[in-house]
Amino acid sequence: MIEQTHLLSDENGYKRFNHFEISDELENLLANDYFLYNTIEFNKQDLVNDLYKINFENKYNRETEKEIFNQYIDNDKFKEKAQFVYSIIDYEKYSQFVLNNPEITNANNLTIKYSILDSDGVKVQIYFISILDISFVF
Repeated sequence: MIEQTHLLSDENGYKRFNHFEISDELENLLANDYFLYNTIEFNKQDLVNDLYKINFENKYNRETEKEIFNQYIDNDKFKEKAQFVYSIIDYEKYSQFVLNNPEITNANNLTIKYSILDSDGVKVQIYFISILDISFVF
């Protein structure tokens, strides 16, 4: 298990951190700067927006595929989760992973847990995603 913590903010001594817990098998999928997600140093918002447009907004027709828009594309929580995946997973690395792993039998073991941790030791889980979630948004 890979654990990574990175400072999000420090306001008068009260600190908040990104906290990732990632299955070892998914290490090769991660963007080199994944731990910067949601920080002021994060600089991939344009890429994230473009990937969402390519894989969802521009891929489907609003008139003929209304259910997809209702259930996914117009759902803010889904969009946030998809954009989280785009923020931390490197597209090229993911493409190579797919080629090298045409069949996965342990999908429930390939997970990423993202939490916010504060200086008081309180941890709030924000996302728990598996390789299935990752493959769905790509």
